Amino acid sequence: MVHLHVMLYDSGAVKTVDVSCLRKLEENMKIMRMLAIECSLVDIRPTGGSMQWTATVCECVSYYLSGTQAKIIIQESDVACPLPVKILCKDEAGQFIDISEHLIKKGLAFRNRRFGHFYILSDSDSNSGSIPKEHLEVHLEQENSQLDGCNSETACALNSAAPEKDFTVSEREHKSKQTEEPLLQSGVDKVYKPPVIPEMKIFQAVVSCVGHDGTIYVIPVSLANELNRLMTEIQCNFKCLGLLEPYCWKKGEACVVRGSDTMWYRGKVTELGAGTLQVQYIDRGSVEKIPQCHLYPTALYTDIPPFCIPCQLYKTVPIGNFWQQDAVDVLQELLTDEEVEIHCFASFFFFLTYIMNTRSSRDIPVLPPYMLPSLPVPGDTFPVRVTHLVSPKEVYIRLDPSESLKKQSDTERDANSNSALESLDEALKWCNKNVDSLPPLTNFRTEMPCLVEYNDGLWYRAKLLAVKEFDPVKVLIQFVDYGNFSVVPASRLRQIPSHLLHYPIQAVRALLAGFRPLVYDKNKKRIPYCPEWSMEALWAMMECVEGKQLSASILAVSPEVTISLYEDDQNLVHMKLIEMGFADLDE
Repeated sequence: MVHLHVMLYDSGAVKTVDVSCLRKLEENMKIMRMLAIECSLVDIRPTGGSMQWTATVCECVSYYLSGTQAKIIIQESDVACPLPVKILCKDEAGQFIDISEHLIKKGLAFRNRRFGHFYILSDSDSNSGSIPKEHLEVHLEQENSQLDGCNSETACALNSAAPEKDFTVSEREHKSKQTEEPLLQSGVDKVYKPPVIPEMKIFQAVVSCVGHDGTIYVIPVSLANELNRLMTEIQCNFKCLGLLEPYCWKKGEACVVRGSDTMWYRGKVTELGAGTLQVQYIDRGSVEKIPQCHLYPTALYTDIPPFCIPCQLYKTVPIGNFWQQDAVDVLQELLTDEEVEIHCFASFFFFLTYIMNTRSSRDIPVLPPYMLPSLPVPGDTFPVRVTHLVSPKEVYIRLDPSESLKKQSDTERDANSNSALESLDEALKWCNKNVDSLPPLTNFRTEMPCLVEYNDGLWYRAKLLAVKEFDPVKVLIQFVDYGNFSVVPASRLRQIPSHLLHYPIQAVRALLAGFRPLVYDKNKKRIPYCPEWSMEALWAMMECVEGKQLSASILAVSPEVTISLYEDDQNLVHMKLIEMGFADLDE
């Protein structure tokens, strides 16, 4: 039996069908345009450095959009396919949300100014006469044709011819590797000259990026205008759609890169991969994974050295002789796009140090971590409230002091009238009244205590987990007294007063014992970050615990806090999930 993949024009769905199920479309049906419109979410790109959306993201989008009625806002009406749009739909609370913004908040996407498909249509005419003949000029044009997006397995196709005076890159020339035209050359790692170091021992520069190995790439301020002129000439004179067919790339090979901002850059291949290549922008130092159809194997302006200078901090060695990601993140936040003063301590360009003009790391306070709460003795039953659910089995609980005080004597109750929780609440109220006097957070190291503004406009204790975006800065934080997570801009972070660190955190992470996810679960909607559980199981557990007074008993505290969670009638909470068919008993 022969099976084919078929796209249904009027719904956009892709199905696998037997060839016997196919019939030739009648002519009168061909004149009707397809009813399904291919769309692309604007301003976002996948996380993780890849250009491919993960199955988790697709499941999340499908969960909110499949079978629902949504609002579509077209961003550019003159784009043929796919149509760039914003999509608004209702969430679980019935509130309209922007899908793009929702994916960003969930940490499943980054903000970006580009769409899912990339191509460029340009005229072959160039009026710039400022480029010498030894520089590359590649002109491609397309007339009355449309291009579908390129990928690593399918090459872009052109259905036009270039004027006789222009040099056209064709498939025949790629296959035969002909070299009649000396202007087009496949570069290698040593095609370009080394960067030019200013003669002064001290000079001003802008940090363009910080590499994962701790290398700091700087562009001298004196060369900024020359770099801008070069970029303008590249955009005017290099007119190409990318590589027209599969190509055998080599590590270190020179190339021209179609960047995420749709501009062309000089680059070189640093790592090979399936579908995408890791490329370094030689004039900026940054590294990015790029689809092969957005690269072209050639060297540009080989007589002009790269503008960025790789530097290392003078007499500074990372702990363990390896730059941890946390340290790199701090360097990126402190230095990227900042104008710094470079002090050259050696004749080699990779031994340099810097002195910041705008900020000093010595001004950034380093705070101790939050105090952990004292837990009841294992085996004792104590009142709790669930403040946050990660999955049906992983929760954050908060010990209820008001219920605990009922069991104490009058003397003990009087001694605890000014309890730690009440003192914490009073301290937070004071911070909210005087938040304008608190300085913004400038130290973005992992586990850094801070104050964060929640959606209700109030400020709560939190800790920083990771920097998610750098332009503008957005960080992943956790509210330590509740357990929930959020991605927030740097403007919603403040330095925490030291006296707020004296109070233990109120939310304790705990694993629930006695049950496990179903081995064969027919529910297709899964928790994106915890796919062993279904979304239905999560909603069911939420109904069991949300806003209710519960009790718990600690079974173990190492390696993780493990508890049994009970209802008021001392029935185990997870038994309802088992009765509803969302979980199995775990003996």
